[in-house]
Amino acid sequence: MIRHATASRYKFALRSARALSGRIADATSKPEEMPDDARYFLSADSQAGFGVTADGTLIGLFSLVKGRGAPLVQAAIDHGAHLLDCFDGFLPTYYRGFGFVETERVPNWTPGQPDVVFMALPVPAQAAA
Repeated sequence: MIRHATASRYKFALRSARALSGRIADATSKPEEMPDDARYFLSADSQAGFGVTADGTLIGLFSLVKGRGAPLVQAAIDHGAHLLDCFDGFLPTYYRGFGFVETERVPNWTPGQPDVVFMALPVPAQAAA
């Protein structure tokens, strides 16, 4: 179950997750770089969470528990996430499974590292009309 969390509680959980998992550390921003004004969510055990900014960008999604990724992404969408950015590799394909499409790709600022891929959920046809 995902619940609202304060920015400080989310950042504490993210800091702990980054310390325990190099994969999470590589894929997420440092807690001090996360905006205070985003809406944050954590699992009851604080082992998984994400944030959604005012413009609907999914930020800082993490999970220390295998198998929680899909429910987390769906919860983020349910809480208004419709934009994201991620590193090229596994994640763009994974997010495509939820309906996200690539909108832009830029070279990583660190030479030799994967491109940064920007993605968005398409606006449903009836909403665009």
